Amino acid sequence: MSSEVKVRVVPFINGYEPITPIIFAKALKTFDIVHVHLGRAALLSGYAAKFLPEELRRKLFCHMHLYHKPKHYRGQGQIICVSKAVEDYVKKAMPWAKRTWVVYNGIDMSSAPLAEPLIPKKRGTFRIGLLASFKAEKGHADLIKAFAGLGRHLPVELLLGGEGPLLSEAKKLASDLGVEDKVNFLGAVPPERAFSFWKSLDVACVPSYAEGFCLSMVEAMACGLPVAGYAEAALSEVAGEAAVLVPVGDVEALAAALERVIADESLRKQLSSLSLKRSGLFSAKSMAENLLKVYESALYV
Repeated sequence: MSSEVKVRVVPFINGYEPITPIIFAKALKTFDIVHVHLGRAALLSGYAAKFLPEELRRKLFCHMHLYHKPKHYRGQGQIICVSKAVEDYVKKAMPWAKRTWVVYNGIDMSSAPLAEPLIPKKRGTFRIGLLASFKAEKGHADLIKAFAGLGRHLPVELLLGGEGPLLSEAKKLASDLGVEDKVNFLGAVPPERAFSFWKSLDVACVPSYAEGFCLSMVEAMACGLPVAGYAEAALSEVAGEAAVLVPVGDVEALAAALERVIADESLRKQLSSLSLKRSGLFSAKSMAENLLKVYESALYV
């Protein structure tokens, strides 16, 4: 393939997009690859592909980031998944997909080693944290409940970055549990300061109920943090052996895992080393290289 890659964004015309399938059809006739991500784009491009010959349909790739509803993907025959967990879901829920691949998400980690803490660490205080949108599936409520148990007998602080629809509920929960003075809600953290956020912590906690991948976990590992969280399928896949994971929804087990990491310095050092090594699997370069291999495998058969 050419080393030069040119990208064009196919626009949605209006709320109903009656013309967009035509635009997608034209794109499939014009470009080497048409790569779609969102449900509506998958629906409209898949509709256009039905009326085109097989050699043109081979140019259409759909990226699956989470466990999306199958109805929007009925026209998609080639699906790239961000994890094996998502691929397993696609194979079960979308049997019409002829080919699937796993291409892990990747991030540029070059600035992680030099990142300075967003908030200077406190001597004698162990800081736990999470950077994620305040949505139910991210598990903030479970984390705050687990932290509340620790906060009553350990010198700990909880640092939460991000915004979202459940932010006010999370603040109320911290107040109701009597730990509002130990929970620091930072609000939105710019992407370029993400590594600085993680560098402010002693341990990352990722108690998600549903993830397609988990860029936050990779960011934390790239900063050498020990990680605790839930053994959700995609989280387990990303973490490998580099985290202490407990059954999803078990708040008591989550609290016990955090306390174990806090109490065991040798475990923290071991997890930190494993995190740094594991994060190397998810570089932006690796993602791009693997994506190009997918394109080649489909186009040059």
